[in-house]
Amino acid sequence: MKHWVFLFSLALLCSAPLWAADRTLPSPNEKEGFVYFSADEASADPAAKKINLKGHVTLVQQTADGQTRTATGEDITFDQANTTVTSQGHMRVEGMGGVLEGDNVSVNYTTQEFQAQNIQTEYPPLRILSAQEISAKDGTQRLKKAVLTCCDQTPPHYTITLGHVKMSPQKRVFGTNAVFKLDGFPILWLPVYWRSLDSQKPWTTYVDFTQSNKVGFGLLTSSVFNEVLGFRPKINLDYYTKSGVGMGLEMMAVETDTLRGSAEGYYINDRASSDEQYTTDGHPFQLQDTKRWGIRGGYWWEMYDSSDHFQNEKGALYQFQTQFRMVSDPYFNDSFFRGNPYIFTPDQETNFSLSRQSRRSTLRLSYIQQDIFDWQKGEFIAKRRDMPQLEYILMPFRDPLLGLTHRMEVNFNNTSLMEESWQRQGNARWTTEKSFRLTRGLTFLPSVFYDQHITLEDKDYDNKTAWVGRVGTDLNLQTDTPLGTLDFGYQYTKRLSTGTLRSDSVSLDHGEERNRLYIENYFRPSFNTYVRLGSGFSLLNYSEPDGAWKHLKHRIEPILAEAGYNSPGGAVNLFAQNLYDLVEKNQAFIAQSNFIIRGQQLGLGLTNYATYQDPYSLYQTYSDRYLLTTSFGLRLPEASWTLDLGADFQLQDSSLRSYNKRVRFTKTFHDAIVELTVRDRNQNLSFAFRINILCGQQAPKTPQQRAQDSYWYPWRSQNDLRDL
Repeated sequence: MKHWVFLFSLALLCSAPLWAADRTLPSPNEKEGFVYFSADEASADPAAKKINLKGHVTLVQQTADGQTRTATGEDITFDQANTTVTSQGHMRVEGMGGVLEGDNVSVNYTTQEFQAQNIQTEYPPLRILSAQEISAKDGTQRLKKAVLTCCDQTPPHYTITLGHVKMSPQKRVFGTNAVFKLDGFPILWLPVYWRSLDSQKPWTTYVDFTQSNKVGFGLLTSSVFNEVLGFRPKINLDYYTKSGVGMGLEMMAVETDTLRGSAEGYYINDRASSDEQYTTDGHPFQLQDTKRWGIRGGYWWEMYDSSDHFQNEKGALYQFQTQFRMVSDPYFNDSFFRGNPYIFTPDQETNFSLSRQSRRSTLRLSYIQQDIFDWQKGEFIAKRRDMPQLEYILMPFRDPLLGLTHRMEVNFNNTSLMEESWQRQGNARWTTEKSFRLTRGLTFLPSVFYDQHITLEDKDYDNKTAWVGRVGTDLNLQTDTPLGTLDFGYQYTKRLSTGTLRSDSVSLDHGEERNRLYIENYFRPSFNTYVRLGSGFSLLNYSEPDGAWKHLKHRIEPILAEAGYNSPGGAVNLFAQNLYDLVEKNQAFIAQSNFIIRGQQLGLGLTNYATYQDPYSLYQTYSDRYLLTTSFGLRLPEASWTLDLGADFQLQDSSLRSYNKRVRFTKTFHDAIVELTVRDRNQNLSFAFRINILCGQQAPKTPQQRAQDSYWYPWRSQNDLRDL
């Protein structure tokens, strides 16, 4: 026989045994809440306000706020005085923010405190597959020997086994002695594990694991915050067994029509730097300081626009722009940002500018600094500094009398070269031009200019103010041919004597700074293909070698050839550029090709530069050195994994040497991504491991990067938050 008893009516059952007779009880008051049960057997203790239920027990509580909690089991005791429900043996409870299933369960439905053994429970999207013990108090649950997962598959793709767990449902989970298993195979151990369960959490922390011969094993954390004042902050906190603790900050602007850009900085007191030895082209180098850092990035900000995008003739657009790239030493990126393609950084730059632009003019105030690394001093020195640089550009306008087009450029800068004393200089140029359409497809554009340069306290002019004028012309003839747009031209610049308007006849060049013919051809046979050719012929007066051919070779300027092709579907991308001098031979060659063949990705690159050595950084290129870069991405149809391979080679003196090798394996599950990268670069073997548990979310195509990220870091893969 089954008995239904509403517990608020226990006072009616003071002395009669519950099984003596059937009773008809009043309906419960749903506004106050009630509890009822179903069982094969039931016995009551009215004095203690307890009921023991056995056999197919179902106990339901309806609270005053409309929530329902249901407990099922075989031997359950309901204690109304202590507001507890306990079980001997197995019991299942639903409705306390999830599902709890285990043995010897004890639940206080008023305080929501409970304890159980051998439990299974769910707090979507988190599932506790098993736990030896569980207890809950003050909204915090504690588990021992628990196995967790966010995977909703059976069996799950991955699990996390923890020794002790402290969890706040729908808030966070924290555990110790964590072992990550993939398809039952252990792949990672962590002393602690932390995860937010809040869908509206203010930040998400990603963890990467690395190893490098120079910095040791590394635990890298990247905490990405939600939008704050138009920015998406990211905080890095890392630990390396050899180098110590590193920290960084990135501020990525959430791209809008008025703000774009990103900036990141990183600092570490590198304990291993004293042991690091670097060599570039045979030049040994020892780090001078353990404090190593790097910053890079840039922003563009439209501060104010009263011109309605130049529709209002009287309005103006105010903008701020900056770009910077600085490191403490040339090998900083290679030590801590192994994914950065720049192994050696011989220079750095910083610039800030504030501009006002209207339909008629542009006014810009700037600070510009260019640094190079002095190998002998072991530090960066300022190659050029402009503080400030003031520029004014008067947009081209046409006079109504002669129909000529005029434009004017004025600038002033306070400049220091190679950390010498500051030099104040000014410059103004007026240009007049007129376009003549001679025939269809043939246009003649002559222009003349006057340029006035002033140097205050010129060191080369007895610390007096030096005025130097220049006059010149540019005659351009442009025609359209079956082979593209062809430009013929003549350019001439004459420098006047200092402080006068007379020709400079004292200097060795007699004031002739430019005197040349030039030719350029731009051919675009289709919308996705182009070819560009260009060169010039010098007419300057200088000593010439004997022989007509030698004379001609010295006159002909380097020949530039460039070509590019992009297939409509993006399966083929080709680019090649070559600069060739008839006397000095090849000056620079760059070629890059990318192919997608049946879904597989292939990249090939080749570069070669003329022999040159920077006098300060000692950075050197050789004409007989060729650098070959290769990359291959394996993407099988319907496969959940990808494989990326790459190797870079140096060909010199008939020998082929690999200086950079890398392999990256990525496995994507429906709600998790696992990635392993191995890299051997600059005689330094390193690896990086990442597991990204999305916890209930589907793996997107680009789970972490956004559109603006790929602009600032085009070398990063879609899952990279940093250069590993």
